[in-house]
Amino acid sequence: MSILLIVSLIAQYGTGISSSGPNISIDTPALSVTGQASAALGVQATEYKIILYADTYASEEKEALAASEDIREEIIKVTKKIGGKKKDVVLISRNTLEPIEGDPYFRVEQDIQIWLKDVKDINKIKETYLLIDGVQIGSATPVIDKSVDYGPAIKKARVDALKNVKQEAKDLAFEMGVLLGEPMFIAENIVYPIYTGYETSEETEISVSVTIYYAITHKK
Repeated sequence: MSILLIVSLIAQYGTGISSSGPNISIDTPALSVTGQASAALGVQATEYKIILYADTYASEEKEALAASEDIREEIIKVTKKIGGKKKDVVLISRNTLEPIEGDPYFRVEQDIQIWLKDVKDINKIKETYLLIDGVQIGSATPVIDKSVDYGPAIKKARVDALKNVKQEAKDLAFEMGVLLGEPMFIAENIVYPIYTGYETSEETEISVSVTIYYAITHKK
């Protein structure tokens, strides 16, 4: 049985995705290369789920609670001005913290969720909420309709990923002084849009990574 030789190379193209080789058994010398690419869906997000942090504090608990209610009402008021409704504003958590050593204030921490439709410029929306004193943006997540056809974007990303992986395989084989043989194993991984934290985007992307194991032989 030949000694197993696997060289792994990850080709990243701005996707922020890393990959490792699968758990397979190969009893011949092989070279493993992973190429990645992404493509825009061509669908602009117009609906967003926004999480706001609206914390308040005061020397008295009642004052801190009253201030938290005032800021929530202001968020509702602003939401109505930009085309939303009161029902779109939901208080998802509210906690009151008592004073501790070094901090003499009662603090109210509250997270408020807002669903907005027909959004033309999410950056302007964020700026509008940030004008409210005491408000911070936790996240602004685009909501993509389930009926969106991912096919064209996947196809484009796949083609680009294959080009990348083939070129990287050729370059790596050349540097190592070996000849590429037939593909022994091919795997594809598709990453659909997921947004977390403060991340936002007006246009979402599909990422595809392709891993190919090539048989290799040493040059004579």
